[in-house]
Amino acid sequence: MIFNLEEEKGSADTAATAKEDCKAVERILEELNEKMKLTDVKRVGAKSENKTRPMIATLSSRENLLTLLKKAKDLRQTDNFHNVYIGPDRTFEERESRRKTLESLKRLRSENTDKQYVLRKGLIECL
Repeated sequence: MIFNLEEEKGSADTAATAKEDCKAVERILEELNEKMKLTDVKRVGAKSENKTRPMIATLSSRENLLTLLKKAKDLRQTDNFHNVYIGPDRTFEERESRRKTLESLKRLRSENTDKQYVLRKGLIECL
């Protein structure tokens, strides 16, 4: 999933807009110095003037996906894509579970400033 990647305003979803989205994802890959084959790129959700829809980009292999997710944080240092975020595609239940876990993590961090808590494989760990 790719979040906050600008899309064309005012036009409906067509082959031309899909092509532009594909080019934008390819520019992100270039920025991360990766050459990966995209099999599909599509926007999800209803189009709105005041909101950017997330995008699902399908890669050719799971290894490519894992490599891209590891490098996703490097986008913050780029000039063109500093506000674009990449994350795994999660189901509604996974998103809800993660949201609750992150709330617990924030609460633990604020209550126990002398300890360091991290999230690993969906579980909160104290270091």
